[in-house]
Amino acid sequence: MITEDYVSFETAKLLKEKEFNEACYAYYDGGHRHLLKFAQNGLYNNAGVVANKGICVAPTHQMAMKWLRENYEIFIQPNIVFLYPIRYFATIFCYGDNLKTQQDVETERFDTHEESCEAAIKYCLENLI
Repeated sequence: MITEDYVSFETAKLLKEKEFNEACYAYYDGGHRHLLKFAQNGLYNNAGVVANKGICVAPTHQMAMKWLRENYEIFIQPNIVFLYPIRYFATIFCYGDNLKTQQDVETERFDTHEESCEAAIKYCLENLI
């Protein structure tokens, strides 16, 4: 079964700090910070009453990468190394005028595609914007 992959709690907090305020179906609440929950009635964002309750929305990896692309002109390209064992990495292309650096970056190698995407998103939030 194919499932959606959501950002980690740590990455969700970084997104909130960087003013990510898109509506999401998944979130981490204030009481169970590492437990991913899903909205029963509609979508959550990082503003208003939700923010006061300690809720931090959890976008999918794809949604976070699209937000970086559309708002900061940061492009994340997942890649694969076809050696045994197969490893995954991501290349980050930085083009935005308001970024800390214009240098393209490559993540370390990971066992899964999802780990490489998570690492790239987190790197962008911590080092580029």
